[in-house]
Amino acid sequence: MLNENKELSTEDIFNRVWKNDEDANPEVVWVYVSYLRQKLRSIGSTVKIEGEKGGSYELVK
Repeated sequence: MLNENKELSTEDIFNRVWKNDEDANPEVVWVYVSYLRQKLRSIGSTVKIEGEKGGSYELVK
């Protein structure tokens, strides 16, 4: 798994994904992380996204 156990801040994720979107704000990161967590649970994945709103996130197996 690429970038396993590597912490990425909300700001890092926001700048990489929504860098050119003037209407977006960092809150959108939390929304999509929540969505991805639900998807991972629904498929029974052993991969989890750890972290909290406004902080940093990391992929954990």
